[in-house]
Amino acid sequence: MFGSRFYILFIGILLLTVINVGAAPETVRLSNGAWTVDIATQSLAVNAYPVRSETAVPISAAQPGFGDVVEFAQDNNTVSWRIADRFLTVRFELIGESLSVEFVHDKQASDTIRLTWPVIEDSESLLAYILPLFEGSYVPKDDVTWQDFLAERGPINTTAGLSMPFWGLDLTDRTLTYILTNPFNNQIRFNKTSSSELGMQVSHTFTPNWEQRRYGLHISLGAASPVAPAKQYRHWLQQNAEFVSFAEKIEKTPAAEKLLGAAHVYLWGGKLLSQYDVTDWQTFAIRLSGDSGVARQIWTQLNAEAQKAIREIAQSAHPSKYVRRVVSRAISEQLEKPDFYNPTLWTEIPLTSETETLISRDVSTLSLTEVYRRNCLLFSAAFSDPLRHPDEWGDGFSVKLLEQFAENRLDRLWLGVDSWQDGFRHPTAVAKAKELGYLVGPYDSYHSIHHPNEKDTWETAQFDLTLYETGGIVNADGTMSRGFKKKGYHLSPLVAQPYVENRVNGIVDQMPSDFNTWFIDCDAYGELYDDYSTSHPATQLDDMRARLARISWIRDTHNMVVGSEGGAAYSAATLHFAHGMTVPVIGWGDPDMKSKTSPYYVGGYWPPEGPAVHIKQVPLKPNYLYHYYDPRFRLPLYQIVFHDSVITTHHWGSGSLKFENAIGTLALLEQLYNIPPLYHLNMAEFSKHKAWIKRHYAFFSPLHRHIGGQAMTDFEWLSNDRQVQRAEFGDAVEIYANFGTDPFKHKGHKGVIIMGRSVVARWMDTGKIEVFSVE
Repeated sequence: MFGSRFYILFIGILLLTVINVGAAPETVRLSNGAWTVDIATQSLAVNAYPVRSETAVPISAAQPGFGDVVEFAQDNNTVSWRIADRFLTVRFELIGESLSVEFVHDKQASDTIRLTWPVIEDSESLLAYILPLFEGSYVPKDDVTWQDFLAERGPINTTAGLSMPFWGLDLTDRTLTYILTNPFNNQIRFNKTSSSELGMQVSHTFTPNWEQRRYGLHISLGAASPVAPAKQYRHWLQQNAEFVSFAEKIEKTPAAEKLLGAAHVYLWGGKLLSQYDVTDWQTFAIRLSGDSGVARQIWTQLNAEAQKAIREIAQSAHPSKYVRRVVSRAISEQLEKPDFYNPTLWTEIPLTSETETLISRDVSTLSLTEVYRRNCLLFSAAFSDPLRHPDEWGDGFSVKLLEQFAENRLDRLWLGVDSWQDGFRHPTAVAKAKELGYLVGPYDSYHSIHHPNEKDTWETAQFDLTLYETGGIVNADGTMSRGFKKKGYHLSPLVAQPYVENRVNGIVDQMPSDFNTWFIDCDAYGELYDDYSTSHPATQLDDMRARLARISWIRDTHNMVVGSEGGAAYSAATLHFAHGMTVPVIGWGDPDMKSKTSPYYVGGYWPPEGPAVHIKQVPLKPNYLYHYYDPRFRLPLYQIVFHDSVITTHHWGSGSLKFENAIGTLALLEQLYNIPPLYHLNMAEFSKHKAWIKRHYAFFSPLHRHIGGQAMTDFEWLSNDRQVQRAEFGDAVEIYANFGTDPFKHKGHKGVIIMGRSVVARWMDTGKIEVFSVE
């Protein structure tokens, strides 16, 4: 008995020497061999002192009146306390070169509660902010243009506004990295002071729909490199088993290997008949306006504009592109009608056995693909002389353009079409693309839902009335969350899955040759929702998981290579590719880019054969060039983290050839970062840009096949003006880019010379050199 009591007393004394419980000191110190951290318990000011450094590293500034401290406890390098009036438990732990910070809100409340921490103010050692804005940005603290841009931008959502949930500080001789361990319900706000200093504060909202309300950060010192924060985040992902390599993805979906070396192309002009499918327009127009039964049936169904265009073409041996497009569109509309076939009109016209089989079946048993095929074969039989065979029809999405790609040695391409209907219309093009080794697939989205009777709608937003009335996301105030362009509602991904499966299965079932890739818009952009619906409540975490689940279902059930918009970090383990990371959508809502009288007008969504918003080349406003393209402010943060996990390129609104004053710089960035270009093409656009595309592809594609699945292991500036840069891909290849106009001689590697406006790739094992130049 005596021995037991002594043992208990001994343990109690020992614990008291390790754990200090009681009144809180004004400042608590955590220290190890790497650094010392001082924490002000009342104001949550935190300063760090790296070993062998006399200069303090401010981690967060003081916030007076934060609250009374109770239940203070310290166990070696872990300290915690409660702020009673805020129902918060605060915990700091120092582990090596990392400081773990966590806030737990423990009150079950119906209201949202906001916490601001950290607050970052200007300091003598602070040079710049390192921010994962899209691919990555380097923001000098005293750059007034950047100060205004960030301050005027307002709060930045850390899942949509940041591509990855971290940021870094360039502190001259080191970096400081902040990783958000809970990326949801956070906002970053930049503040420009009267003395032109740039500060930053981060806020987290504890929302009532979470069972556990936690907000945390992982803060660490790093090397004096602009990409050190990205390396820290990559290491953190790997430590937490949240990183999936591209090699692992290929094992699961072998077709994903076709992304290595592939340029990305959106194809336009997917209607059934294009202007290029008529070999003799004058003869064709004369026969269309003739007296045959088939011609009369078609003529009576055409609108006045199409009839006028046909009469004009009949009088001209060289009709304009405009009237040819008017007629080909009008005929395409007729050929999509299930009731196009009138048996009495084709009795004297020879038909193929395939056509005979299709017309022998009741139209209600035909799929859309079969209806289109039947009608095109019938039309071709009636007007065979001035027409190509329907197997060759189409503009951008056609066998004839695909064959041009192959003839020009573009042997790896990702091909996207605006609608799955393009696949129904041109199954021979789908089959040809796959035969040539390309990836080909449709655009799809489950972002918004419209009423079934909505006039100005789009096909991806159409489901049924029941889902429209019950499936919309509900805001905290009980109102419905409005959909894209304020139309309809945002659709809850928690209830959409049966509709996803029904749509995708239905499309695949109708395809004679299946698509092998699928693009799902919005799901990886980072726009996540808290849903306060009583029937499908969700946190942003729930919302994210449901989005990733549907992407995974498409990928795994149909063996698809899957991609989405953006490529936010939470989606990286799931996706094969993403559009919108290297260059995002630019100038959304800018009146200068929407006004037809402005030189910066990007164009509208017409004509359908090549929408000007994607095809028309225009200059980009200087302020956008500065923030999105200027190489002095760009960093390959996303590539440092995910180059060997996800293939990323530009948003379709900011394609490689869209902004005429950025094409050369963007091409150098593409080659330096080893990421694919993105084009919008049809027959005319490929003819126009073919030489450039081939030259870019000849350098990019073989190199990307070699290192596209490897990590970008380092990045550095080689010149003081940051115009000469170097990226390293393991021990395989190093790539140099000179964005300036003067040659630059690198002191290492036997004096590699990088000419102005050029990229040099050097193989490390053999010393082999290849050069790409934009001028």
